[in-house]
Amino acid sequence: MEQGTGCIVAADFKHGENFSMGNYCVIQEGCEVGDNVRLEHFVLLKKGTKIGSNVYVDSYVKSSGNNRIGSGVTLRFNATIARDVTVEDDVFISPNVMTIYSDHKGIAHPGTVIGKGSHIGTNAVIGHGVKIAPGTVIGALSLVTQDIDTPGVYVGIPAKKIKDI
Repeated sequence: MEQGTGCIVAADFKHGENFSMGNYCVIQEGCEVGDNVRLEHFVLLKKGTKIGSNVYVDSYVKSSGNNRIGSGVTLRFNATIARDVTVEDDVFISPNVMTIYSDHKGIAHPGTVIGKGSHIGTNAVIGHGVKIAPGTVIGALSLVTQDIDTPGVYVGIPAKKIKDI
């Protein structure tokens, strides 16, 4: 394991082959990562986050815990993955993407799923409990407030389908 300076890593952290992390990362209890995973600087993996193999996690990415992040995933700069979110295999999450765990009343809505092979554009927001079909493209600055059952290109506030894939 290649580890930068100032990292705080839970004693029970498990990692595969060819794992490395930059400076000032925090990895809490119950986290696991597979083979060929790179965490850049200032990454936070909260309790129970599980990451597959061949994953790149850019600087300042945060997971809120109990996340499942598949293999072949890219999480770009400053993305926030809320509690109980599943990111399936081969997903690309652009910079500053945010997923939401609770509504405006503070009521939790777990179970957000970003389907296999999806691409989430810069500054998009994925609402609480939303499921996104595999192979979907969410445009930059879009707000996803409802489940997306069929793949396509979705843009806007709220996100609406503009093109079939």
